[in-house]
Amino acid sequence: MTDDHLYRGVNLAQHRATGGRLVPRAPGAFEHTFMFDGTIYGDGSATGGPSAQNAVLAHQLGLPDRPDLHTAGISTTPHVARARFYATHVLVDGGWQQRAGVIYVIDRARLGALGISEHVVSDTVYDLSIKEPLNAEVILVASDGGELPASAIIEIIEVEN
Repeated sequence: MTDDHLYRGVNLAQHRATGGRLVPRAPGAFEHTFMFDGTIYGDGSATGGPSAQNAVLAHQLGLPDRPDLHTAGISTTPHVARARFYATHVLVDGGWQQRAGVIYVIDRARLGALGISEHVVSDTVYDLSIKEPLNAEVILVASDGGELPASAIIEIIEVEN
């Protein structure tokens, strides 16, 4: 596994629920418009009006009780250890529980040809707005804002808790 790969870790229940497909929470255009409701920091990460930059920030915030912040993006990381964490840990009632999971290995070299765009969170939003700096998160978006093509996945690794 090289720097040419991205990884997505999900628990086994998520993997089974999607049939092993990489499907976004909110398919559609990868853009977002923030309201002046205190959701974001005044650090310059957000733009006025709808933009992909705002979608990256909304995706990064990822508040479970705010479906208006869900996007057409799929979270990945260049760090297999972080993907392993997400594959084997589930947040339940504010605490982490261990579970079995899988890691999808994604070939970055195939993304352009498949119409998948990459949004590197640290290149898009300021540090104050980055929720998990250790992730080095890269958000992937299909050209139609839907499911990522299966051919982007080169391997699925099962991991135990």
